[in-house]
Amino acid sequence: MQRQITFATVPTTGVTLSRPRLLRWAALAVLVCIALTLSTDLWAQEKSEERQPQDLAREVGQIERALVRAPAGEQTLSGWLKSLTAIKKVASACVPKTEKALDKVKGDLNNLGVPGKGEPPEVVRQRKALAQEKTRLENRLATCQVLIQRSSDLLPKIARLQDRLRAQRLFARGPTIVAILGDEQLALGVLVEAAKTFITTRSVLAQASSTELGVLVLVLVVATALGMLLRRQMMGWARRHRWHDNLAGQLGRSLVTVFAHYAPYLLFGIAAAAFFFYFTLGPRTLPVLGVVLFGLPPYFLMATVIHVFLAPFAPGKVFWNVPKDVGRALAISLKAFLLLVFALYLVLATVLTQSLPPPFLLLARGVFAILAFLNLVWVLYLLGRIPALVKTLWLRAIVLLVLLTAIAAELVGYGNLSIWVLRDVVGTLIAFGILKLLLHLFGDLFDGLDAGRYAWHRRVRKVLALKPGDHIAGLAWMRFVVASFLWATFLVALLYIWGLPQAHLNQLYTLAVDGFTVGSLTINPSRIVLAILILSVLLALSGWIRSRLARRWLPRTRMERGTREAMVTMSRYVGITIAFVVALSVSGVQFTNLAIIVGALSVGIGFGLQSVVNNFVSGLILLFERPIKTGDWIVVGDIEGYVKSIRIRSTQIQTFDRADVIVPNSDLISNPVTNWMLKESRGRIRIPVGVAYGSDTEKVRDILLEVASGHDMVIKDGSAPEPQVRFRGFGDSSLDFELRCHIDHIDNRMLVISDLNFAIDKAFREHDVEIPFPQRDIHVRTWAAPQKGLPTLRKAPPRKRPQPAARKAKARPPDADD
Repeated sequence: MQRQITFATVPTTGVTLSRPRLLRWAALAVLVCIALTLSTDLWAQEKSEERQPQDLAREVGQIERALVRAPAGEQTLSGWLKSLTAIKKVASACVPKTEKALDKVKGDLNNLGVPGKGEPPEVVRQRKALAQEKTRLENRLATCQVLIQRSSDLLPKIARLQDRLRAQRLFARGPTIVAILGDEQLALGVLVEAAKTFITTRSVLAQASSTELGVLVLVLVVATALGMLLRRQMMGWARRHRWHDNLAGQLGRSLVTVFAHYAPYLLFGIAAAAFFFYFTLGPRTLPVLGVVLFGLPPYFLMATVIHVFLAPFAPGKVFWNVPKDVGRALAISLKAFLLLVFALYLVLATVLTQSLPPPFLLLARGVFAILAFLNLVWVLYLLGRIPALVKTLWLRAIVLLVLLTAIAAELVGYGNLSIWVLRDVVGTLIAFGILKLLLHLFGDLFDGLDAGRYAWHRRVRKVLALKPGDHIAGLAWMRFVVASFLWATFLVALLYIWGLPQAHLNQLYTLAVDGFTVGSLTINPSRIVLAILILSVLLALSGWIRSRLARRWLPRTRMERGTREAMVTMSRYVGITIAFVVALSVSGVQFTNLAIIVGALSVGIGFGLQSVVNNFVSGLILLFERPIKTGDWIVVGDIEGYVKSIRIRSTQIQTFDRADVIVPNSDLISNPVTNWMLKESRGRIRIPVGVAYGSDTEKVRDILLEVASGHDMVIKDGSAPEPQVRFRGFGDSSLDFELRCHIDHIDNRMLVISDLNFAIDKAFREHDVEIPFPQRDIHVRTWAAPQKGLPTLRKAPPRKRPQPAARKAKARPPDADD
């Protein structure tokens, strides 16, 4: 049961933790660590490259002689593998560099020509120096080539020896658990005497002075007091802070609360470890108390991590779908497993192993293996009660089978194999959990950047000049790069955990960094990943530049709107082109080969993508000539609406019904297009009106002009023609008039026409002007009775329908010929 710690009051003053500032400092620390690591690697690489081939050849010779003289241990073999790998890398870099220098020297000798009599002394001296340099470079090239061959021969040989030694170590059989229990040295008195000797010889009281003991007590008291103060401050801040209800927010709250709870213990252990580290700088050995206190910080740190993910303290909450009772039980089981590891560390990883008889050490290892097996089996059962892991029964069954194999190996005497299996299974589970956590955290980070969830997310989007709902260009590629990197790191971690030989790891590293060849194609995975990363960064930079052009830089100029939009559109495609060209160049694509392939396929592509190329060229014409612009009201065939966007292949038109229509750009170039807003937004509207025959035409004209003059949107200031009425003609049913007037914004055309129609109808009703219905006169003529002597119409006799041939035919006998 966990003890609940409550605080009566939470101070609002004192040390406050600023999360953005903390994140900035953490990011700065990570960048500094990365920079230091890279600088260290570069320095080491430069230092290794400074070594001469003759020195490397001597080192290879020493390794060859050592292999012949006597067998080496695993650690020695691992060191030789690292040295030979570095030598081979230096020699591989030496060959092309030396060949290039040798070609230059040969070219200089050829430029001097054939030696002859009477040459100037300067030419003779230069020829001699070049000949000596040529000899030196040829020797250096030969040495580097021999180094590559010798190291290539030694690496697999050492790898085989290392595999053999590892197999011997893992499958070395010791006494079984029954034999250990029956050993005569396994007596309680022997154990007590060994422990007493160890404690008395390694006691802190026997080695430390009273002043040092007082300093130790003071340091521990101060560290504990600071931890309590830090716990109070962090708990108060965790209760006051407004946490977001998502993965990052819940994880942050759990981290703060759990670290606040364990702050006194962590500071206590760190202070004690620091004191004893200083204590053992001299000739003194580490006392028993120091051995114990050195193990406390890792234990408390791992316990903190367990509680963060499984059972955080209030007000923290579990941020993934795990029941509370299962989380608490898992936390208790894993902390018990940590205590087992801590106890094994005290027994096997200290000089206590020198005081205890071998049977006690073997028994301690066997007991640890049995308890660890039972603990891990219980953990697997609890994992099966988590809803997200219910369907992983097969995976848990495989892990259980591996654990059974490990405990069986321990009982029959294969202790090394048992410890190796247990360690690797636990390491694999931890690595997989870290992988899933990082995938979720980075996914939440990218989703937050896309949505602008936090304040710093919104600041990033503001810097990129993104509107709400806009996506960050290149973020999808960034997701792919991060996911690929995390999975690759997980696989490499698995190889390290399961003890893949160093030679194979070096070979995988060489394949990943230097690449491999498939036919005539060289594939370099590291360069491909770097190219994708550069592509995502350049795409994001291109989107930022495009947004800045559209919203800040170009509006300050005197360019027309269409010109600005054309520049923004072209900047987008130019940025994408540059990003892909740079990415392809970084990935190692040879543009000469690419040009040959494109030239060979140009004819087929030209026929197959003729319409696409036509639309592309038409899009360029639209962008440069600008016959239409975004926001224009256009009519293309039966499509009428506003232009929303002009892309390089098609144009998007939104109709008045709010439907988006995608029109290929070639249709806008080859077909007639009506643009109501090409040069200016003004335009003329025409309203046909019909009145009944007999109406006063002068009165009708005055009414129409009065209605047009009374509308606010009709231009009446003389900047455009005044409203006019035209008597168009005499129709079948009406006298046809037409009202013509100009308005400022032609996109309000339908609205103005509707308003004027309402006003005309109202005015005609008030002045008794009739709008006629369509009329048609029908005259019916009747015929008189026929008179005598006049011809009459006679009905034609009915025609007889011909009989079908089948009905006229007589019945034939069944056996008649067809």
